[in-house]
Amino acid sequence: LLENSLLYAEVKEGEILPPTIQRLMKGYNKYLRPFFDNGPVTVGMSLDIASIDTISEINMDYTATIFLRQRWTDERLVFEGNKSLSLDGRLVELLWVPDTFIVDSKKSFLHDITVENRLIRIFPNGTVLYALRITTTVACNMDLTKYPMDKQTCTLQLESWGYNINDVMFYWTRGNESVSGLDTLQLAQYTVEDHYTSVSEAVYETGHYPRLVFHFELKRSILYFILETYVPSSLLVVLSWVSFWISLSSVPARICIGIHLFGNTHRR
Repeated sequence: LLENSLLYAEVKEGEILPPTIQRLMKGYNKYLRPFFDNGPVTVGMSLDIASIDTISEINMDYTATIFLRQRWTDERLVFEGNKSLSLDGRLVELLWVPDTFIVDSKKSFLHDITVENRLIRIFPNGTVLYALRITTTVACNMDLTKYPMDKQTCTLQLESWGYNINDVMFYWTRGNESVSGLDTLQLAQYTVEDHYTSVSEAVYETGHYPRLVFHFELKRSILYFILETYVPSSLLVVLSWVSFWISLSSVPARICIGIHLFGNTHRR
């Protein structure tokens, strides 16, 4: 009775769970991770980069929209059959999920139009697929000494907040192929030259925590600055020498050229 009351307390009044979900949830405790007394649970991750919206040299950060997919096995969710169960994203509140967060994130939010963009799929062997659509602004330390012929290496780091390596282990599901979307990405001032993934551990006073790192290298497009900055500036310098070819008695012409050059320089 206590188990049933706890289960239905998390379901809104008037809603009835399907029989299969009721059987899976019977005796299920979402506050305990899978394999609680039998080693750490392994969580595989993959990313789709939907867009990189802005790259700011002033704030030293970038804003990206990503599809984050996490996959793990929960032995308590094994059921008979050969088809997976695709659940409403709101039922994620009934399940244990990893406490993954984005390191160095300044601001992030989960898309919720028309509903929260979350996907939950359970397979017969107890494997759970959990996908999210997130927009995040992440810090990226930049070296601008060679601007505008510079290259910047930024990272996107995923880490467990509360579970250390004795409880949870992270891994990339397909190595460097775990991140997709960069090949078709169009950026205004940059091109993505290289990207790769790595696995590491974060060491804090409270312990060692699993961390996945995605590295990508951005090269600034010099053609953009040639057309937008260098060419106009060079033309202004050339035009400034025209005034020396105008007669000293043609005061209005010299004044007009000076005002025109000053106005263009001020706008740039």
